[in-house]
Amino acid sequence: MRPRVRLALFVLGVAAAATFAAVRAMPRESASSTSSPAAAPTVRPAAVAGTFYPLVSEELRSGIESYLRKAPVPESRGELVALIVPHAGYVFSGPVAGYAYRGLEGQSYDTVAVIGPSHRVAFTGVALSGADRWATPLGEVAVDRAACEALAAAGAVRVYEGAHAPEHSIEVQLPFLQVVLGEFKLVPALMADFSAENCNALARPLAEWARGRSVLLVASSDMSHYPAYEEAVRVDGETLEAIQTLDPERVAATTQRLMSEGVPGLSTCLCGEGPVRTVLAAARLLGADRVEVLRYANSGDVPQGARGRVVGYAAVAVYRTKGEDTATMNTGEESLNAEQQQRLLALAREAIEEYVKAGRRVEVDEKDAQLLRVGAAFVTLKEHGELRGCIGSLRAEAPLIETVRNRAIDAAARDFRFRPVREDELPGLEIEISVLSPVRRVNSAEEIDISKHGVIAASGKRRGVYLPQVAEETGWSRDELLSHLCRDKAGLPPDAWKKGAELSVFTVQSFSSPAPGEDDSERD
Repeated sequence: MRPRVRLALFVLGVAAAATFAAVRAMPRESASSTSSPAAAPTVRPAAVAGTFYPLVSEELRSGIESYLRKAPVPESRGELVALIVPHAGYVFSGPVAGYAYRGLEGQSYDTVAVIGPSHRVAFTGVALSGADRWATPLGEVAVDRAACEALAAAGAVRVYEGAHAPEHSIEVQLPFLQVVLGEFKLVPALMADFSAENCNALARPLAEWARGRSVLLVASSDMSHYPAYEEAVRVDGETLEAIQTLDPERVAATTQRLMSEGVPGLSTCLCGEGPVRTVLAAARLLGADRVEVLRYANSGDVPQGARGRVVGYAAVAVYRTKGEDTATMNTGEESLNAEQQQRLLALAREAIEEYVKAGRRVEVDEKDAQLLRVGAAFVTLKEHGELRGCIGSLRAEAPLIETVRNRAIDAAARDFRFRPVREDELPGLEIEISVLSPVRRVNSAEEIDISKHGVIAASGKRRGVYLPQVAEETGWSRDELLSHLCRDKAGLPPDAWKKGAELSVFTVQSFSSPAPGEDDSERD
């Protein structure tokens, strides 16, 4: 490669990354207020061909094949769910990307969802491309419009073509994917807002849509930007250790700590932190339980780079080593231990008592990462064995401990079926908490196991839900449960589940606390 081209690539890579911090600080435009799919171009043209990677198709394919040949075939660790791949100019990050994509040779996926950071355009939410196809020198890749529409229907994303037009973080992944996979469809999603709320707003519907389909998730991200070589190796090593926990919040806490250390030159630990955390969260919901770092290097490891100011790159694979239903606990997260369960039960009781007696919400001061993860839950109240209130959240939108506090108050004061709990009733309340897995749609009633599944029936704006405990308490058969669910909870005809009503299921981890002074042995 000619020296001027190499220099241009380096300058472009540095300029794009330097722009990133400025973009994060810009006033943000909401992706929901941007152009509609109809206004988007039919084909999104290659924006960085000839700069980040070769413009000539033969040279591009030859270069990618060279990167792949130099990377060993990774040992199989299970079913591949996701990859984390760098997105710099190929002369810098191509050798590392080769390690990620070598394992895809001979594989096939119907759809690849590539989540990348927006380096040049700031916006809120998540931005999809409205184009029907994306072009590279190797040809065109069709966008999976059905997948995009499903994510949009879940409220997770909107079309914002303006964010995609100049961006390279998704585009640079496509030639590698075209070489190793051949035909596939693309879900291109950009993020500029890396908040936990925004990451979860995409991760959960993405996992729900991908479940049961042939889908690969790809997070496009480089690592540390601009420290000296030795500091980059240290910082990136600690970030990779956090990524290997499969815990998005651990990643966020680690990068925050590293940034607070005042490392000279360090402007970011993970330029695609939002995409990485989103993909890790979605992968966990899909049963991923193992992370392997396939390769690490930085720009100081290639002849074109200097070691006084580097950018880090890593190839990371995320696997599911067990069956999807057993790889994680039935909530799609790590199981809550006895101490964590008691903490939530005590908080629920304290929240109810404080609200009933004084009309105040108790403040939550929690350090346990498991209780601070975003989670959905139901809180059920009983008095002398009879239902006294039950309200919950089907969608995870707040830290689990806050969800339990809020739903406990709602069950005591806002279940329209019952009058609000009085102070004299507090000593007799039994409390049950059910922590929910992500909801997934089923194609027929035959997929429902009422011994372990909670069920949702929906049609139009009408919806009803039963927790898994209902089948055990009533003794209903599956058909009886679905008929009662449609009629009694959703306000639909009892046979609506046979005639097109949408059915979805979830699982729960449930635990309870008897009324104060009640002997637990009486409940056995």
